[in-house]
Amino acid sequence: MSRSLTLSAYLAMRRGAGGASGPDAAPPLRPGGPLVWVHQPDAGRIGAIAALAEALDSAGEGPALLVTLPAGDALPPAPPGVIVQAGPPEQAQPVRAFLDHWRPDLLLWLGGALRPVLLAATDQGGLPRLMADAGLAPLMADGARWMPGLSRPLLMRFDHVAAVDADAALRLHRAGLPQDRIEVLGPLAAMPVVLPCNERDRRDMTQIIGPRPSWLVADAVAEELPAIITAHRLASGRAHRLLLILVPRDPGDGPAMAAGLRAAGLVAACRSDGADPGPAIEAYLADQSGEMGLWYRLSPLSFLGGTLAGPGGRHPFEAAALGSAVLHGRHVAPHQDAYQRLGSVGAARAVASGSDLGQAVEMLLQPDRAAAMAHAAWNAITAGADVGNRVAALICAHLARPRPGPAMPELR
Repeated sequence: MSRSLTLSAYLAMRRGAGGASGPDAAPPLRPGGPLVWVHQPDAGRIGAIAALAEALDSAGEGPALLVTLPAGDALPPAPPGVIVQAGPPEQAQPVRAFLDHWRPDLLLWLGGALRPVLLAATDQGGLPRLMADAGLAPLMADGARWMPGLSRPLLMRFDHVAAVDADAALRLHRAGLPQDRIEVLGPLAAMPVVLPCNERDRRDMTQIIGPRPSWLVADAVAEELPAIITAHRLASGRAHRLLLILVPRDPGDGPAMAAGLRAAGLVAACRSDGADPGPAIEAYLADQSGEMGLWYRLSPLSFLGGTLAGPGGRHPFEAAALGSAVLHGRHVAPHQDAYQRLGSVGAARAVASGSDLGQAVEMLLQPDRAAAMAHAAWNAITAGADVGNRVAALICAHLARPRPGPAMPELR
């Protein structure tokens, strides 16, 4: 592919750039067979990679996946069949060493700023290049934005680009990418883990709770107990016999939390004591491990603990996949993308305080509103599966095409 004058000038400047040459540790051996290299700017999206790997394996043994993250980022645990490594810096020599070692068969660029040195180095050998999750973030990093005309020759290197929405697609076209290479898909997302439950326990608890309205605090932390009490008192003013179910993050905290609830004037009981949430119980501590799937199934709405006081908590897709509307605070790391995805379609609601939480609980105790949120969440989750299947199909189609020429380029 011919280079623009702007890109050639940028590459010439980068040849003289100093700086770190990448990690000192030797990389692992390249696995045999096809290797798909996934450039990912955010370690928090590793769940989406796991979903993609499953989609690639659905029709048989899929290619190995190499995921690169920005140098200096903490590397998350790798899903099965996936290698996670720090990517090379934006310098010719470490980029050449990286490509010589891994010899990828396809590049999948999952959002983030375009890297001219890295992308130009993949020109030779007919390496297929795809982009997904193309959104509204800047196309160029801060150090390259001052060079006009640099984004177009880089975008033209991609055979196909999947945009997250129509606005992102229009922006890509205005930046110089032909419309026949752009497809609007939506974001690639992790698929939820459907938590199991004991069916006998579910039937028994359904009968014990009966028609009482209830709400769940999943992964409850002690720092949020005052806000939870405030919320429950406020919501109880409108919902007669409202039941609060708390699943402590640490099951050992159950008795202490129950004592705090009793001190606030609530009738509380612990599952670890053999108690049930009978008619007299106002707050029930579900303090036995491994039962979150049971409580999500029984609760029309869930507040995810740790998100109000920090440091964050469970993945919101767990609740959404089991039909529970999601409430949360502002501490949503490391699941920011999942919360944003649910929030953008009205499938999750953020709260800022105990009174705010109480008002949200009161509103969502109206069955039609909680059901609407749960339905929107399910649509968002299943749409993520469709995106993963489409990206997997694009990868397989491009891997099946013959590649001319040598595997990797010479960089000077």
